[in-house]
Amino acid sequence: MNIRQMKAAELMSRNVLTIEASEPLRVAAKRMNEHHVHCLIVPAAEPGACVGILTGKDIVQVLCDGEVGLLDQLLVADAMSTPAISVQQEFSIADCLRLMRVSGVRSVPVLDGVRMVGLLSFTDVLRAVALEDSAPPA
Repeated sequence: MNIRQMKAAELMSRNVLTIEASEPLRVAAKRMNEHHVHCLIVPAAEPGACVGILTGKDIVQVLCDGEVGLLDQLLVADAMSTPAISVQQEFSIADCLRLMRVSGVRSVPVLDGVRMVGLLSFTDVLRAVALEDSAPPA
């Protein structure tokens, strides 16, 4: 199957790591490091509200503007992006990639209506491309 025609739900990661907006940035950095991920989802404070996202880039930008000690003083809420750029689970991978490129993001929450069901990242797409059978059709 053509990867570009696949749906977001087919390539997304279902095991999504989260962090509360009230946690210090250092806790977020440690969680990202421990799990070898580059972003964490910040659950919505109330049902139906938009989720947020915190990326390694967000944390590095804090470090560019200040000392490492800021990671203990600032909270996830201070650095996260909200609402997160997100996609619906039935969006094609081609459409997801275009939205991600235009928005300048590498990962997007995948939604079923307003409920988050996964996370789609460039890594998920690259993994699918690497596993795709590259033999030409007979």
